[in-house]
Amino acid sequence: MDERLLAAAIARRRLMPVGPATDVRRLVDGEGDGLAGVVVDRFAHIVRVELWASHWPGTDADVEAAWGLPALLAPLGVTAIVAVLRTAAGRSIQRVLWGQVPEAHVVHEDGLRLLVRVADERAVGAGVFVDQRLGRRLVRDAARGRIVVNLFAHAGAFGVAAAVGGAARVDHVDMAKKCAPWAATNLALNGIDPRGHRFIVDDALAVLARLSRRPKSCGVIVCDPPTQAVRTDGTRFVLRDALHELAEHACTALDDDGLLLLSCNDRDVAVADVLTAAQAGAKSAGRVVKTLGELPLPADITSKDAPRGRPMRGVVLRVR
Repeated sequence: MDERLLAAAIARRRLMPVGPATDVRRLVDGEGDGLAGVVVDRFAHIVRVELWASHWPGTDADVEAAWGLPALLAPLGVTAIVAVLRTAAGRSIQRVLWGQVPEAHVVHEDGLRLLVRVADERAVGAGVFVDQRLGRRLVRDAARGRIVVNLFAHAGAFGVAAAVGGAARVDHVDMAKKCAPWAATNLALNGIDPRGHRFIVDDALAVLARLSRRPKSCGVIVCDPPTQAVRTDGTRFVLRDALHELAEHACTALDDDGLLLLSCNDRDVAVADVLTAAQAGAKSAGRVVKTLGELPLPADITSKDAPRGRPMRGVVLRVR
């Protein structure tokens, strides 16, 4: 690990604008900073370092000695560091490297208050995915007066953005039981009564299929699925094979001028492939595409210029 590159990446972002009232940001972005396999995200006063197995330098002490992380981050107001080791088998090992880490704490994005868990080994992420910040802004702007469906909702950050944006109702859908109370808590943290919204513990694909049987019933659909997953019926979901079907069902369910945000985190799928699948899905649904474009990435995500290093490939589509 080149400590100079690490320090340079962090220094570049000190003055980088990320939005008003926002203390969640990326500090190091893998290949985009010349540090393949290393991602460092800041969640207010706690930093989460994600590493792939081939880049783990050894013991916790080796990490601190090799990178000087506390010395680099303490001047920024960081009080704790969590390391997450991603293995080739898709599992994660988490360690607190420095400081005290609470079970959960509140962070801010564009004025939204969101509960994160940065050291929960049972969670895929901390609760807020930094590279989706601009997507949440788009959903917030499009939500007023509309039914919003947040598929694979996790902690419900997209749903919070929609509700704060004036959504008539947000349906949070995730088959993990722990996600419903997490999303409800996030709504309450923003002064929104969770009882005005729905929390559906179910297979998101099955819910989307049911929605497609009720054409033009939703105003906004957010679909941010995992790359692979085991469904409730025991079958395996593979995102790259399902992109067209997801887009078709979502476009059928969208009302006129409805918006679909479709995200893909498979590094072997190009943005162009997601765009093609979205357009083909809309055509299969018999809908006219008003606008179709790539979901923009925030300024602190530099891997957009390093295709293999970039995890999120998202598109935004409007139909009529």
